[in-house]
Amino acid sequence: MRIQVAVPEEHVDPHVIDAALEAVTRLDESLIRAGQSPTSHELVAKGAIWRPEHMGDEHFDHGATIASRGWGDCDDWAPLHAATLRTSGADPGAIARVVPSGPSTFHAMVQTSDGRLLQGSEDISVMAGMKPLSHSVVGSGEGAAIEVHACDPHDGRIYAGSLLPTVGPLNLHCGPQFTVRGCRVHGRALFEGRCDLPISGSPLVGARHRHRRRVRGAMPYAFSSTSLGYSPQAALSAAIVGAVLCGDAAELSTSADRYKLVAMQSKLAGMSPTEIHAALIYRIVDEAHQEAAATGVPVEHVFARLGHELGTHPDPHLIAEAITKAAVSAKLKHVVGMGC
Repeated sequence: MRIQVAVPEEHVDPHVIDAALEAVTRLDESLIRAGQSPTSHELVAKGAIWRPEHMGDEHFDHGATIASRGWGDCDDWAPLHAATLRTSGADPGAIARVVPSGPSTFHAMVQTSDGRLLQGSEDISVMAGMKPLSHSVVGSGEGAAIEVHACDPHDGRIYAGSLLPTVGPLNLHCGPQFTVRGCRVHGRALFEGRCDLPISGSPLVGARHRHRRRVRGAMPYAFSSTSLGYSPQAALSAAIVGAVLCGDAAELSTSADRYKLVAMQSKLAGMSPTEIHAALIYRIVDEAHQEAAATGVPVEHVFARLGHELGTHPDPHLIAEAITKAAVSAKLKHVVGMGC
């Protein structure tokens, strides 16, 4: 039986592709245990090679297919290698996943249960003859990957991983950003959270759109806070708190960005949407009156500025509602290790 899944181009992303890779990995597990498929190591030893498929016509084939034709693409090799590690007991938690390898392309690799990506000479596709990628995953350090997304002011596109433009650390144009990665400290598995808070008032520079339309972009400056934790939630929560405290102390972050992070940190701390909304209203109103008293600006103008920054009506209840909805609906994209 052959199962075919057609994925619209706008929905081709790791969240979708990784699910398909997991299905093939489980099939490979079953085939290996039944003796109907060689392991990845056995196939490499027998001379099976890596060979790319035609772009846009990807087939996620199992190990027996690789064995019969003598070659496989990375999306064939990675699930088989993950299944090999699982069935041999070397790593029961190994998974196959994709990382960006070009502006609109991905490369399938194996991620171990401790969050390490098998890349370079450990990449099963490289073992099978593929030329090693000219870059590693951004922030890989000792093999632990950190997934980074950024908005390029030149064309407005979102880039990830090693394809990041040089316009900023994690992000500048799309608000605060956060991510998490798995790591080991003295042999103990931990998580490292990172939060970047854009610095307000950065000078604007001219940038040319790819269609030669002039646009404006912010300089690449942001506060970056990191923290270790025993869970992704704890690591991210502490990193967000650090970024907020740093922004408040320097008085170089916008209120809107700060409220977004406060709402997200509250979500990570286990607060309900109702509790987050109520806490935000109290904080927004209290800080608006403090700013009005200190500057002499009418409090209505403070609400109007916040509403303008968030694209909503200048009412504290509606402002808090917009921020709460964004925080509650946000899917925290994990990088390695457990999901959030």
